[in-house]
Amino acid sequence: ALFGLLIYPFVAIAIKIEDGGPVLISQFRIGKDNHVFPIYKYRSMTRSDNGKWLPESENKVTRVGKFIRKTRIDELPQALAIIKGDMSLIGPRADIIDLGKKLEKEIPYYTIRTVIKPGLSGWAQVNQEKPPQSIEETKIRLSYDLYYIKHRSLSLDLLIALRTLKTLLSREGM
Repeated sequence: ALFGLLIYPFVAIAIKIEDGGPVLISQFRIGKDNHVFPIYKYRSMTRSDNGKWLPESENKVTRVGKFIRKTRIDELPQALAIIKGDMSLIGPRADIIDLGKKLEKEIPYYTIRTVIKPGLSGWAQVNQEKPPQSIEETKIRLSYDLYYIKHRSLSLDLLIALRTLKTLLSREGM
């Protein structure tokens, strides 16, 4: 959280200089037991895509957005949701409401993911190179989420945290 406070002015200035748009975006996500809660992120795209998959969206990642996504800085404001208790550090990724409702209709047992708090990182995130962009890729994410829910433990959480740290330090991933 302290790192976020130190870096916030620099990220805010960079976003404002690039296109003058808002620094933060808020999105409503689906959490534990289908509880809806807000998260905040640094804006990395020309506008909020409301959970549309990239081919469905005309939305473009900005130059600053490319950097803050690669370094995962765009995720720092989500610490507020963790502090409030809506999210944990490790768990299934929280879906944006519209996308979650769509996936719930398309994929049987999809909402089982909400039996635990969503996380900033999770088993699916460290095992899939990119966020899902189709029903088939989302089914794979669901299998990772179900594996995590079934095998949840301190050792698995530590493994996920270490793999997340490795990704952050190597700037791999999206």
